[in-house]
This record gives sequence, structure tokens and C-alpha cells, in this order.
Amino acid sequence: MQNKEEDRNVKVKGLVSCIIPTYKRSDTLLRAVNSVLAQTYHNIEVLVVDDNNPNDEYSLATQEKIKTVSDSRIRYILQKKHVNGAVARNEGIKKAKGEFIAFLDDDDEWLPNKIEEQVEFLNKNLQIDGVSCLYSIKNRGEIVRVCKPYTGEQLHKKVLDRSVSVFTTTILVRRKALDEAGYFDEDLLRHQDLQLLLDFLYYHNMEVIQDYLAILHSDSEINHPDVKKMIEVKGTFFDKCRKHMQKYSISEQKQILAAHYFEIVVAAIRNKNMFIAFKYILKIGINPKAYKNVFRRWKSR
Repeated sequence: MQNKEEDRNVKVKGLVSCIIPTYKRSDTLLRAVNSVLAQTYHNIEVLVVDDNNPNDEYSLATQEKIKTVSDSRIRYILQKKHVNGAVARNEGIKKAKGEFIAFLDDDDEWLPNKIEEQVEFLNKNLQIDGVSCLYSIKNRGEIVRVCKPYTGEQLHKKVLDRSVSVFTTTILVRRKALDEAGYFDEDLLRHQDLQLLLDFLYYHNMEVIQDYLAILHSDSEINHPDVKKMIEVKGTFFDKCRKHMQKYSISEQKQILAAHYFEIVVAAIRNKNMFIAFKYILKIGINPKAYKNVFRRWKSR
């Protein structure tokens, strides 16, 4: 017999559960929420997970914003305390009722046909467990970059070596497959999206719709850590994700590490810490392929 918690989480066929964690960004939250409510696919529930500390100014502002939206598809979830985005997203997954799960950051948005196209794709391709899409990046309202088209071929390696950037905002997955692959690692303060995607792709497949269906906004500075914090984050990430590195040869592992070291170099230059920048350039070492990839990635920024 199912317990009450299981009864509440019975998957509803065709329902898409969109999980939006929010932290100190009530000013952009409604843009995200409204982009979900405006989807041409209407069988949606929106779980807004308030990751602020209860009754602080940010939580109160979030509640006031949500009250202005009159739509029965919205479910507001208040965390007992702020921990991190992984905990908030996992809480949303646990309370979700949909056959499909989607994620949206509180400062990003979807184009109106995103979910309709993705659900249609998965319904036509029952052997596929997840689907992503292309995206554009806006800063201060202007498009500054669009992602280059990519496919689902060798997507696990592409995500790990950072040759493509897949975001949780761009994906739609079957809830059953997500349950099997596992949720966000709550010990990770950053790279939780990377960890979730890698775990999902380790066990399941994902394809890519070649349409630009999501908009990422780069205005916020909340997710731009300093370089020393990034080094710590990278160390924890590789400790947690050792099984993903072990899928590849030593040579491939060096290329993967070089890609992540490059991100540290960029953060160090941004922080004007040339000592760390030079240190990690040396870590990349004499590696022509790595430097070619570094140059390509530098041009794309």
C-alpha cells in the first residue's frame, strides 16, 4: 500500500512539472514564471521553491510577487531554511506530480513552444529519456550570444569536457528516468546542474531539438564566484564525479581537466589574480589539443 507521500506524488500522465528554485531574485522571478504559464502546452504545474530564509526580506518579496499571479497551476513551496540550490531543486522534484520534469532558473525564460516541442519529441521517440534544446544568452535585454548547434551524440563526454554547455533550463526529462539516475548532489555548492546531467547521461540518452527555445540572462552576479571559490568547487566536483572521468582514457581525462582549468584561468583574469592564472596555464601544460580548445572557448566568450 502506498503511503500518503507516495499518493501525493503519483505521476500524472502528460503533466509537465516545472521546478523554479528562487533565491534573492524576486525581481526576475515573474518573468520566468510567466514564460511557463504562457507555454502553448497547457498541461503544466509550476513549483516555485522559495530557497530564501523564511520571513527574510527576500522571501517576503517572493511571496508578494507570487500573490500577483492568479493561476491554479502554480504551487509555492517555502523551504525551512536556505541551504543551496540543489536542496531546493530536489524538494521540487519530490513534490512534483508530472510524468515529465523540467527546470527553469528564476532569472531565465522559455519561448512559448518549448515544452510543446519537447513533449511531442519524447512521445514520438519512446526510446529517448530526455531532450534538450538550443538557447540564446541575453545581457541587459540584448542577445549577446547564441549557442552553437550540438547533438546527442557522445553528449556525456561533450558535457564533461565543456565542449558544449547544456543547462538544466534547456532540458525536459522523463520522471522515471530521473528517479533512476538520481537527483542533485546536495553537497555540491556549484556545478549541480553539470553533475545532474552527467549522472543522467551515464544511464540514459538525451537528444537535442535544433531550435532556440530558451533564453538565459547573464545580468546577475549571484552565480559568479571568485577564483579561489571556483578552485574549491572544481575539486569537490571531481571528487564527487570520479566515475564519469573513469569512462575515458588518460589522454581524454587530460583534455577534460584542461577545459576546467581554462575556466579557472578566465575567473583568475577576471579577478586580476595573474598568479593563479599563470599557475593553471602551467597545469594545462604542453598540450596542443588543449590549447586549441582553450583558444576556441576564449573566442566564444
